[in-house]
Amino acid sequence: MADMSMSLMVSLGWLLAASPSQARRIVPCPPDSADWRSAQEELSAFDARMEALPEDGEVEDVRSGLQVLLSHRCFGIARAEESREPLTWDEETVAPALALKTWWRDGGKAYFTSQLELGRAGAQTVVIPPDLRGVLAREAAPKHRLASLLCPLKAGECGVETEAWRARAEKAFRPENRRPGTFKEDEPIAPDCMKKARRHPSRLRYMAWRACLDTSLKTRNVVPALPLGRIRAPTDGWLVIRGRRGHYDFCDQLDAYHLATGTVYRSSSCSNLALKSDGRVDVAGTDAARQSGVKVGRVSPERIRELSWMLLLEPEVEDRVQVAAVRVPVPPGLRVEWPATDEGREGGVMGGTVGGSTAQTTLSWKWFPPGGVEPLSGSFRFPYAWAPGEDHANVLMTEAEATLQEGCPALPVPVRELEFTREPGVNRIDAPEGVSKVQDARVDALLTWRPPPGCAPGKNGG
Repeated sequence: MADMSMSLMVSLGWLLAASPSQARRIVPCPPDSADWRSAQEELSAFDARMEALPEDGEVEDVRSGLQVLLSHRCFGIARAEESREPLTWDEETVAPALALKTWWRDGGKAYFTSQLELGRAGAQTVVIPPDLRGVLAREAAPKHRLASLLCPLKAGECGVETEAWRARAEKAFRPENRRPGTFKEDEPIAPDCMKKARRHPSRLRYMAWRACLDTSLKTRNVVPALPLGRIRAPTDGWLVIRGRRGHYDFCDQLDAYHLATGTVYRSSSCSNLALKSDGRVDVAGTDAARQSGVKVGRVSPERIRELSWMLLLEPEVEDRVQVAAVRVPVPPGLRVEWPATDEGREGGVMGGTVGGSTAQTTLSWKWFPPGGVEPLSGSFRFPYAWAPGEDHANVLMTEAEATLQEGCPALPVPVRELEFTREPGVNRIDAPEGVSKVQDARVDALLTWRPPPGCAPGKNGG
């Protein structure tokens, strides 16, 4: 802390000693000046500290070091222009070392390095640093609902089996990989930030331009992302999924999957919506056309585990995250400078869009871990969703179901688990009388199911 106080005093002293014209604005350090070389040395020393910081290490030392770095005269613009963590930490902010190291590696270092290049003649480029990512880890969230699956910050081999799933999910989250109809296809065009900057006096144009970049999600290339930290795969217990699939052609369905063996029990009742002359649903006609039945067999355990993992993590998906540094050329003629006060500073609030369709239904899910552990539950939209985690779950469920091989099940019907599940509601337009009776019948069909001759679930099943 003494070093930090000294740096702040030096910075303050520089401001007081400056000429009146300089004191009203902050400018980059001239390259190869004494201040510039001093800043470069401090940056190099801090980088070494970040490299040496263990992923589960104490962060107070680097936290203080980051503030000291920001207090250097040559990082004055960084100190003024950045309003996001970790560059705006207060005393109560807590971030694990894993989050800091990731931020530094993915663009924090590049951001500070770029500040030392802004004083050079010729073309210049600014760097927008990434967001400080959230972390799910045993030490960081000991009371989290997924605590039993969380790995420590220094994960080692813990959770390595899900790294490919994480990479696949985050690739699927990217706009260019989203399924048609699951996102707003007419994305907003990045704003003309220089046009906005020209509305301001020349001394405020760089600040206005830079603030415009910060509030443009398109420019910052934000994407949905999972939190940092490894999560172990759920490898046992039952996953039960219930709900109506489809609209005009539909199935009221209940599926029970065993994660360890891939055993599956499916109970469904399928029909087509019968409509009256006024367009309302003919409930009696719809029910009369139902075809119900039970299928048993096995699906790929790997596929159903990945689906379960995604369902468990779906609520943790961060909607808009800048995961890497973004480099933007400074427009010709724009002078890099910042007013020494908050004069002219702008801000913005970015909105979001949610959507829905009568072609979508809601499916409920419940995972029953082995050993009587408290189950976890949730829901997701089917057959597609605007929320990227939910939509990826739909893809994974389709892939898992494609591996179904009917046959003698490896395990008996999970009676206890089925009795503790509930069906989600269905749009009253499609089901004026609800679906409780239909869904109860789906449970009863499984509870009363009897294996065919020669099949003994749990003995020769699967």
